[in-house]
Amino acid sequence: MLVAICLVTGLAWWDERREAEAALSDLESEQSVLASSVADTLRGHLTSLVREAVLVGEHGPGALGDRYAPVVVRSASEPRTTPLDPTQLILAVPIADGRVVDVGARVGDLLDPTRHLGHPGELLLLLAAPNQTAFHSASGGVLSSPALRGALDRGSSTLRLTRVEAAELGLPARTSMAGMARVDGGDLGQWVVVAVASAARERDREKRAIWRLVLGVLVASSLVLAFGGVALRRQRQQLELQRELAVAEVQHARDGQLLEAERVATMGTFAMGIAHEVATPLGVIVGRAEQLVGRLQEDERSARAAQAILAQADRIQHIIRRFLDMARGGPPSFERVDPSDIVRAAVEAVEHRFARARVVLKADVPQTMPPVQCDRNLLEQAIVNLLLNACEACDEGGHVEITARSDAKRVAFVVTDDGAGISPENARRATEPFFTTKAPGSGTGMGLAIATEIVKSHRGELTIAPNTGKGTRALIEIPFASSGTPAEVRS
Repeated sequence: MLVAICLVTGLAWWDERREAEAALSDLESEQSVLASSVADTLRGHLTSLVREAVLVGEHGPGALGDRYAPVVVRSASEPRTTPLDPTQLILAVPIADGRVVDVGARVGDLLDPTRHLGHPGELLLLLAAPNQTAFHSASGGVLSSPALRGALDRGSSTLRLTRVEAAELGLPARTSMAGMARVDGGDLGQWVVVAVASAARERDREKRAIWRLVLGVLVASSLVLAFGGVALRRQRQQLELQRELAVAEVQHARDGQLLEAERVATMGTFAMGIAHEVATPLGVIVGRAEQLVGRLQEDERSARAAQAILAQADRIQHIIRRFLDMARGGPPSFERVDPSDIVRAAVEAVEHRFARARVVLKADVPQTMPPVQCDRNLLEQAIVNLLLNACEACDEGGHVEITARSDAKRVAFVVTDDGAGISPENARRATEPFFTTKAPGSGTGMGLAIATEIVKSHRGELTIAPNTGKGTRALIEIPFASSGTPAEVRS
């Protein structure tokens, strides 16, 4: 139980880290898109400024009004005009007659950043002018960043800044993401727009998510341990009472009570095991699948896959509830079902496992068969357990076949494989709880025990035997009638 809690905690932690990294990647992409958008604005302003510089050459500096200062017309041999302050850029625009128009402009006028800044203090727009190592801020000021300059020299389009590098730019000392877009200004040279955003909000959300994870694990672990302790104590009390009653009764009645006690103990053990070990990870799976359904509405194929995950999770929950009902002594929920439908559903449930193991699965089932009264989900699970055991017994390239036959009294499901086979002695013990011939850590020995209890609840019988020639043969017999002992069906 503790191992399962640790495993679920580890998986949840891994998933949370993955989500946090995805959030940073999204923020990085957003800055790249923002930089490209602002670059389009810069490209338009530079193009407009070149046209207006031509007007200045024809009509004098007054053609630009008071939008730019200073505006100087000079010959190409004269030195460039000195900016009025360090935060100003002087753009030298050559015109047709060999003269040059120097236009003074501020970065904010070129980038028009007001509509882009959603969170002042967390988002920074920078401009790298041609032949300059420093960066001009859209809000005024000149900044130096070796990390950004190195990324530009390498031709990168994105960069993740450390806390120290972000603080050097005046952002909060948290991880920050930068996106860069280059602009060809023609005669004005190569420009670069840089959008830098702090990941402080994402990191704060990550911290809150981690605390929620820790709290959820603590609460779930406490509940699992508390209910597990109560259930185990009640189980021990029940077994002690059964032993006391068995001593007082005749030998025949005592044997019957001991047999029933063994069945209840076995079902109670793995019913609690299923509930405890599966409930928490199943809840995580359902929660994540529901999130995927909401996010993948436009991706029909992925949405169907997420819906399939939810459907299978619902099926697992139903099976767990049925196991718990059986452990409490309740009868299966019978309904009239076509046996061929049960086989087809079981085959669909395990096809991916066979494909991964590269084992061939063949089903020989009539299109329709007389309906049988059964708990569909439980009987389907019993057949799934037999198919998975057969798959694991086969090497790559092996073959497994399932057939279904019926007569006036009973229906039989037969699973055969050409795997390693089973000895007569192990075949007699195969349905015992916790008995397994697999290597340590490869199996729990509960698959056939669960299948046996399911078949018994249907007044049927499960037998395991060596297959003729090679492999193993598993047979489930379920009577149609409510009474009578099923006879062997030969197939």
